[in-house]
Amino acid sequence: MPHRTGRPLARAAAALCLALSLGLPSMSVAQTPSVENHFVRIAPRVAGVLYTPVAASPHRHVAVVVMHDNNDFLDHPSTVQLASRGFTVLAANPRYAPDLDDRDMDWDAALLDLASAVRYARGLAGIDRVVLLGHSSGAPLAAAYQNIAENGVKACQGPEKIVPCPDAMAALRPADALVLLDPIFGLGANVLTSVDPSLADGSTPADPSLDIYAPANGFTATGATYSDAFRKRFLKAQAARNAVLVERALQQRQAIAEGRGAFADDAPFVVPGATRTPRLWRPDLHLLSHTQGSYTLLRGDGTHSTEVIHTLRVPSGLTPTVVARNDREADRPASAASNAGAGAGAASAQARPLLLGGSLDTTVKRFLSTFATRATADYDITEDSVSGIDWNSSYTSTPGNVEGVKVPLLVMGMTGHYWLVSAETAYRHAASKDKSIAFVEGATHGFAPCQPCAKAPGQFGDTAGRTFAYVADWIGAHF
Repeated sequence: MPHRTGRPLARAAAALCLALSLGLPSMSVAQTPSVENHFVRIAPRVAGVLYTPVAASPHRHVAVVVMHDNNDFLDHPSTVQLASRGFTVLAANPRYAPDLDDRDMDWDAALLDLASAVRYARGLAGIDRVVLLGHSSGAPLAAAYQNIAENGVKACQGPEKIVPCPDAMAALRPADALVLLDPIFGLGANVLTSVDPSLADGSTPADPSLDIYAPANGFTATGATYSDAFRKRFLKAQAARNAVLVERALQQRQAIAEGRGAFADDAPFVVPGATRTPRLWRPDLHLLSHTQGSYTLLRGDGTHSTEVIHTLRVPSGLTPTVVARNDREADRPASAASNAGAGAGAASAQARPLLLGGSLDTTVKRFLSTFATRATADYDITEDSVSGIDWNSSYTSTPGNVEGVKVPLLVMGMTGHYWLVSAETAYRHAASKDKSIAFVEGATHGFAPCQPCAKAPGQFGDTAGRTFAYVADWIGAHF
């Protein structure tokens, strides 16, 4: 049984966007025997694919809307998985997606584009329920949308926010339920936890003693074990660097407002070594290694158990720089043995990070609305928690947003990845009286089995099928 309180990405996106801009007819993508799908124009700059079950289904009246904040989700695994189980699924992309460099990422634009997708789904014939599904950083997007839709702009315009959201958020229509899969802590938290205080950034000098790739600090080519002293020193410096970034952006925003900026509307804002640089917990498996509470575990053999959830992931982030612009964290080598970056080479590489793919390259206003958050004096990362982040300082925060969500909520975490503590944190912060949480044994962030985690071939079975069967059962039980 689920742990519950209360009652029981397509490569054709670029071609599609061009077709939409030229007014060309919609195109159909590959079909499966039980699912039909076709491209739709959700809004003038918002592309989508609508997936519907071929056969009659008691769940066809439920539309599941899925969107990521910067990735192409038009062929997200949830689409066919849920449509083949009888649900209508609308996959949508924000106007600037895909945006692998985060250069055009704009949280406010993404929220408004998600609003267009929800309205489109509500207007489909036969649809009377809409479920928002957020995966990865699509989770804080869905949570922020639902929080604002349920509570109005006061949810994102309070004095606790670094910057308020625009008044355009006042007309969002709420969904009927929320599903968060392997949710991140939030975009601002992502930047905070990946800021590299060992790097020089133009106003702060480099500090090689904070290099997480230095053997003296506990790093090896196959993983790391950082001492408590180093972890605390690193995190203190990381929080301090983050505070400087936020204050610098606020000052530049004020200068723009007063007409003292180089540009009338905005200004460039670059953060060396952020968003793509490995976080402290990636090479050190002791950090964020298990949940605090006991929850439902969906085992590879098809059984369920209730227990403290432990990650099965292997060390990652073992290279000091991103070697390709389209690099994602999960694609980096599991061993740095063949990489000359460890040790002295790392310091050299770290001293000159990449701009595209290795740093956050955005603007002042987008940094503040999309990538900024505040840390407090007790900022820390341990084996079962991340503390000392002001979750309500940013409206890109998953824990902060679910505090305002009242509709039924399902959270699921993947034990073959490192967001299981983030999933638990979201669940614990959620205000909904009807909330459930479960974890999928051996699933990666993309729902496939974690092959390096397995002790025997096929140990974890069909992790994607198991994940979405559970999601389908949960939605079906509610609607």
